Amino acid sequence: MNVSPSFSPPIRLMKPYFMLSVLFYVLSLCTALFIDPSTPFEDFTLIAWVHLYMLGFVMLAIFAAMAQLGPIVIESNHYNVKIFKHLHKALIMGLFFLLSGFLYNTTFLLFGGGIVLGVMLVYAGEFLLTLKYARRKTSITKAMKMSNFFLLIGIMTGLTMAAAFNNIVDLNPHEILEVHTFGLVVGFVILLIMGISIILIPMFATAKRVSDNEFSSSFITLSIAVFMMIGSSFMLPTILHNGAYLLTLIAFVFFFIQLFKMFHSRAKIKHDIWALSIYVAYGSFVLSVIFFVTYLLNSDNLFLRTALWLLFVGFFGFIIIGNFYKIIPFLVWFHIYSPLIETQSVPMLHQLLDNKRAHLQWFYSVCGLILSSVAIMIENTHLFYGAMILLIFGGFILVSTINHIFHTNT
Repeated sequence: MNVSPSFSPPIRLMKPYFMLSVLFYVLSLCTALFIDPSTPFEDFTLIAWVHLYMLGFVMLAIFAAMAQLGPIVIESNHYNVKIFKHLHKALIMGLFFLLSGFLYNTTFLLFGGGIVLGVMLVYAGEFLLTLKYARRKTSITKAMKMSNFFLLIGIMTGLTMAAAFNNIVDLNPHEILEVHTFGLVVGFVILLIMGISIILIPMFATAKRVSDNEFSSSFITLSIAVFMMIGSSFMLPTILHNGAYLLTLIAFVFFFIQLFKMFHSRAKIKHDIWALSIYVAYGSFVLSVIFFVTYLLNSDNLFLRTALWLLFVGFFGFIIIGNFYKIIPFLVWFHIYSPLIETQSVPMLHQLLDNKRAHLQWFYSVCGLILSSVAIMIENTHLFYGAMILLIFGGFILVSTINHIFHTNT
């Protein structure tokens, strides 16, 4: 892989994305203290929290990571890197209107949805134009392209639901709710994580990368599943709906096999903070899938609630944080220190991260994740709020750790 500093935007341009992402992570955990864990899924308070977590934390993290890693993976410069100067501001404005719509007046959902759609169109458009000039065109780049398509489908269905809530279109918004969530969570976030994992795990774990054809099996299967879920809104609802879930499970099995091969091929096994976070992330992912399959078999909402909590806070949370601990020090060193190697002494890459602080964050967050998951299953509200305190404490340590990297090196 031919890596050039010109491929990725300056670290100072992307620093707000990383910092705002972890700040929204803490804010999401803090606001969870005001939500009953048994709140019905259709409750707007819970829906507002999901959007706060996914748009504030997860989406900003994806913007930050993909802005830096995407061009390196495809070995091409950004088509127009200047979009990242204001993209995060527009996303936060859209999120503010969405939260106002869910909590106060549904009219704001139209404004929020429109702004977020505009942001995603700019992001996806720029990324697709960057991919157009890619020197490397593999199943990974195809997965990136497909995930952006599903992102736009998910956002457009969300905006359609906002119009339905305001009686602008004659439609029951719950009829396309599953397309909205499935398209964004499975088609965009999980598919993108799967593709990037095929790149990052061999890079960070000194493991062998699986072949392009092997990843294609999981990427194509999952893409077909998302298309089937979209199609279920128009025809053969039962067949396509059930088929979508079946193919999703098959795609996950393919991906888990690929993960096993990569971790099994590690030249040197090292249980650093990145590896520990990845263990928790994919362990949560596996448990989430098991709980979700159990829900499909017995329709008990407790299993669905636990599955989603493990997916959002366990899988998404730990895989983002773990990769931040690798990506941010690397990018800081790459942009700030690598040009100075021949003129002065520079710190080693591992010296940029406060490992003691990072391990402390991991410990509190793991304890909080385990206890909160148990609390949801046994419906113990007091245990859940106690577990959230641990997660919040871990979140504040995370903010301190990331800020320390930037403050002392940029």
